[in-house]
Amino acid sequence: MADGTLSVPQDLTRRFTQFGDIARIVGELGELNDRINLENKTAGGKDDVYAKEYHKFVESTGKGLTYGLEGLSELLEMVGISGNKASNILNDAENDANHLAAG
Repeated sequence: MADGTLSVPQDLTRRFTQFGDIARIVGELGELNDRINLENKTAGGKDDVYAKEYHKFVESTGKGLTYGLEGLSELLEMVGISGNKASNILNDAENDANHLAAG
């Protein structure tokens, strides 16, 4: 960029595609977490004081992890989509700049 040319890394689109892949993996972790939460509902018993404390703990902890995974997955997907759009715009700008410079 110091010499006045526009240069876009050739693998920029691939880099942003990876965010979508990571978002899918985080989504799979969310599904696994949902299964763990279901198992926790039957684990530890139901009626005694220890069971109630166990359920209170795992439910509050499980909610935090669930919300965190959902938010992370959405963020990564958004970055991937927006990044791909930005990458296309930059690639088009690079092509236009090269045509203008050559013309």
